[in-house]
Amino acid sequence: MVVLMDNLAIIEEVAIAIKDVYDTFNTEFYSNLEEFGNIKNIKRIKMDSDNLHWQFIEKIIPSYVATLGDDSQLDKEVFSQLEMRYDFRYRVKLRETVFSKINYNIGRHRYVSKVLNDFFGSRVILPRIENEQSELNELLRRLAEKRIISRFYTRNDGNYRATHCYFQSDNRYFPWELQIWDKNREKQNQLEHVRHVQERKTQKVGSQNV
Repeated sequence: MVVLMDNLAIIEEVAIAIKDVYDTFNTEFYSNLEEFGNIKNIKRIKMDSDNLHWQFIEKIIPSYVATLGDDSQLDKEVFSQLEMRYDFRYRVKLRETVFSKINYNIGRHRYVSKVLNDFFGSRVILPRIENEQSELNELLRRLAEKRIISRFYTRNDGNYRATHCYFQSDNRYFPWELQIWDKNREKQNQLEHVRHVQERKTQKVGSQNV
């Protein structure tokens, strides 16, 4: 059953729900990590193979992804409720996909938090939300001020357009992502996503053949 509500109210509810799960999950995960004191601000760590801070972070990624995919460690009931009420969906990145993304970006001098920001990725699709972009930006600024989200931006890339929000309570934690799509652009965005994935695969194969 899809509930008819104001778009901005839905986004705020979804963001707060994700933030609650994010905080619970990450507090638990990092509190059980003996080496947590060695982790630095991942916004300032580049994914370079000779970077000692990156080497340490790379070692904990398999455990993080495995724990995130463990049904007993992630409160999926919250997300199931959102799926029933709204056009909401989420996924946990597969280990193989994570390391494919790492291999593509390693050595390109990119910061960890800019690349590994969607181990948990979610999407809410709303009718005519693009017509409310100014109001949406104001809402997201308020949510950022309240530290519910850490940052947001609207991405225009070819035929793809969406607003991306990130959750990161501590600069040492991996971020999670929420994408906000307009219903009228859903098909275009999906096609652009497929094109982007295929393009990255082609670039990866090309670099291996050099």
